[in-house]
Amino acid sequence: MRIAIMAGALLVAAVGIVVTAVFLCMALYSYLLTLLSSPPLAAAAAALLVFVLSLLVIFLSGVLAKTLARRARRARARQGGRINAFSAELGRLLGEDAQTFINDRPLLSLLLAVLGGFAVGANPKLRAFLQTILKA
Repeated sequence: MRIAIMAGALLVAAVGIVVTAVFLCMALYSYLLTLLSSPPLAAAAAALLVFVLSLLVIFLSGVLAKTLARRARRARARQGGRINAFSAELGRLLGEDAQTFINDRPLLSLLLAVLGGFAVGANPKLRAFLQTILKA
């Protein structure tokens, strides 16, 4: 529900921005019409100015996106080394334990896998719980 409200607010804001842009373009055209006194020339000048402004916005957003991505990479590199090493070691230890259990008890492992799959498939609450854990 919260996402729907936010999407609606974003849609209303986008419409407001488009309407504002249209009025600004009309004002620019009117101003250029008083300066140039030729409607086709004023329209062309207004279109050219809006086009140049759009290119400037695209360029600046690309520069900003690269800068933010670089900062995020640096932050992850600073923190990620320790976190990734811990996660890798924990995964390795759990994997070794699971491999040992499966090698020692293959039939029990197969039975547990089948029962676990049946339980997850039959119980929607358990399935939803596992999905939330895996998404996190």
